[in-house]
Amino acid sequence: MKNWILPAILAVALVFTGAWGYNQYKLNQQYNTHMENFYQKSFYELVGNVSSVESGLAKLMVSGDRSQHMILLSEISRQANGAQMDLGQLPISHIALDKTSKFLNQLADYTYFLNKKVSQGKTISVEEMGNLSKLHENAVKTNAELSQLSEELLTRSGNQGSFVSNARREIYEASDDLYTNQFINIQKTGIDYPSLIYDGPFSEALNQNRGTELKGPAVTEQQARDIAIKFLGSSRVARTEKSAEANNGILDTWGFQIWTKADADNPVFISVSKKGGKVVNVVGQHNVAKENLSIEQAMEKAREFLTKNGYENMVPSYQQNYEGLSTINFAYNQDDIIVYPDLIKVKIALDDGNIYGLDARNYLLAHKERKLEEPELTMEEAQQLVSPSLRITSSRMAVIPTDGKEERLCYEFKGEMNQKRFIVYIDAKTGQEADILQIIDTENGSLTI
Repeated sequence: MKNWILPAILAVALVFTGAWGYNQYKLNQQYNTHMENFYQKSFYELVGNVSSVESGLAKLMVSGDRSQHMILLSEISRQANGAQMDLGQLPISHIALDKTSKFLNQLADYTYFLNKKVSQGKTISVEEMGNLSKLHENAVKTNAELSQLSEELLTRSGNQGSFVSNARREIYEASDDLYTNQFINIQKTGIDYPSLIYDGPFSEALNQNRGTELKGPAVTEQQARDIAIKFLGSSRVARTEKSAEANNGILDTWGFQIWTKADADNPVFISVSKKGGKVVNVVGQHNVAKENLSIEQAMEKAREFLTKNGYENMVPSYQQNYEGLSTINFAYNQDDIIVYPDLIKVKIALDDGNIYGLDARNYLLAHKERKLEEPELTMEEAQQLVSPSLRITSSRMAVIPTDGKEERLCYEFKGEMNQKRFIVYIDAKTGQEADILQIIDTENGSLTI
């Protein structure tokens, strides 16, 4: 009768053991997932910091302004220290990373030393600028090496989820030379790069109600609907429905979804300001089978569209393409001076030339006729303040926004150095170097950092 007791106890013990083992397995899986995410985060932060270091060093060699030197040196030192911390958090042999770690440490220390020197009123010597040039060359090589390593490891692992695990196993087995010759800059990793602008300089300019476009009378829902239909083109419209409103006190809007006759499955969203009746946003989708328009033709059609809808004197500045749709930045032109805060983005299809996207928020909040002061410097005098390292290719005047949400009248100089393109802004009143942007050409257009 009691012969069943021992098997029963063993069965229960086996169940408990299995449950405990499964629980440990799940905990181990959770831990591995947590560590995998941690390693990937560290790796991509390393990518961002190293990329920013290279860009900062390039800007530093172009800059001829002491206050700008202080800003750039401080940023480079901070980013080099951050990259070194990221490097130390990776599951990688310290022997393999010895050269990279040493480079980042020296870079952080040297730029910190130079920043202290400049803050005391001294200037960077020719010899020190030569050292910075060598450090920049090393940063370029480091980025190229990291890019090659990233591609190789992703190819071997087959998927990004096991990237760090495979990297950990393979790099411990790799020689120092193999790793040193393959260390990275992954472009467009999704990291929030400092001051990275993908669609032209100052695309996120002033965000406050300073302009005159929203001073008009209040509009009703029906009036706003009529404005949206007219803006898109009444001949294109099949039906409309009211959509979400925005009531934030800064730019209140009516919202509508509009179905076009050509695309009944993809409605276009349009928002119209409750004050002044201005179209603020247009968001739509469109599948482009064949591109029939050149970029120049698309820019001209987009400019004509803006003029027809009351946005006059707008000139294209930067553009990017994606799947047959071109997003073009237009800035206001006042007396041959480009006013970057008054910005409108237009998305136009390269097959039928119709508008499928628009963002006029910056323009509506900032636009007004400005009383611009006469510059204290001539164009020639301002150009003398640009670093001789930059071979200037074009120049003009521009109004740019500042971090303090103010505006500055500047001379804009575009130029090249070491096969890289830059834009330097010199304050037309003080001669101070107001900003430096680097232009990066991609297969879809240009971006600036």
